[in-house]
Amino acid sequence: MSDADVPWSLPHREVGSRLEELRERRGLTQSAVVDLLGGRDIRTNVSSLSKLENGRLKRLPSGLVEALLDLYETESETRRYVLGLLSVDTTPAGRRRRPPLWRRHAALLGPMKFEPYLQLERKAARLRNHQQRLVPGLLQTRGYAQRTIETMRPELSAPDVRGLVDVRMDRQRQVLGGGVLHEFQALLDEEVLRRQVGDEAVRRDQLQHLLDLTEQGEVAIRVLPDSIGIHPGLAGPFVLMGFDDAGQDVVWCELARRSVYFDQSEDVAYYDGVFTDLWERALSPADTRALIKKMI
Repeated sequence: MSDADVPWSLPHREVGSRLEELRERRGLTQSAVVDLLGGRDIRTNVSSLSKLENGRLKRLPSGLVEALLDLYETESETRRYVLGLLSVDTTPAGRRRRPPLWRRHAALLGPMKFEPYLQLERKAARLRNHQQRLVPGLLQTRGYAQRTIETMRPELSAPDVRGLVDVRMDRQRQVLGGGVLHEFQALLDEEVLRRQVGDEAVRRDQLQHLLDLTEQGEVAIRVLPDSIGIHPGLAGPFVLMGFDDAGQDVVWCELARRSVYFDQSEDVAYYDGVFTDLWERALSPADTRALIKKMI
């Protein structure tokens, strides 16, 4: 991924969008802003200001952002919001402060480009996940996760498999119990429930876990029945992430050995449309629970 494509560009874009809006409200051109800042001994240029407003600067210069907020005579609430977004540390030093578990397994997570996903997942207020082959990682039991990882990644050693399972279980604790996430919609093809992963005990425990989650109301789970036939979601699993402090969702598509990130509006709109259509065509929550009980 290039610097412009890493997911930390999400807060960058939101900061830039707000600054552009504030500038236009003041009736100022970018050139005029550069001149006014120069009069305050703050050096920048139109190119840098344009990149800042478009969320394409590698780093968010807090001094410049604060100077712009002063110049635009920004009200206190908006000012706090914009400065709050600057707390998302995009520097190499900031990335070194990642959780110890991630550092311990960096050799595994790095090639998969999975750490950026883990970072954003912890900040997401809304998750919409479609899976047509396996139970989503956030909903897997330890036994199911163990069998999945060791089967799909046969090149890994037993300690590496255990490490990735530990990361997955930690994700569940941090995301589902972290207090940030308040909406999780999991859409599963019926094939996911029928697929044999491990022995019957592993499969039964996993089905029971899904049933418990639906009955506790922690996660909204719907099953897309086989009768739907072929549909756009069969192209591959994806996750739509929504954030309270950003104006748009982002999309992650998981591949065999890495994940791919999209934040362009047309990409987000496409996946949003696919998920919404399939969610409406899926079994109701009550029928989903009945199906899982029958399988158990």
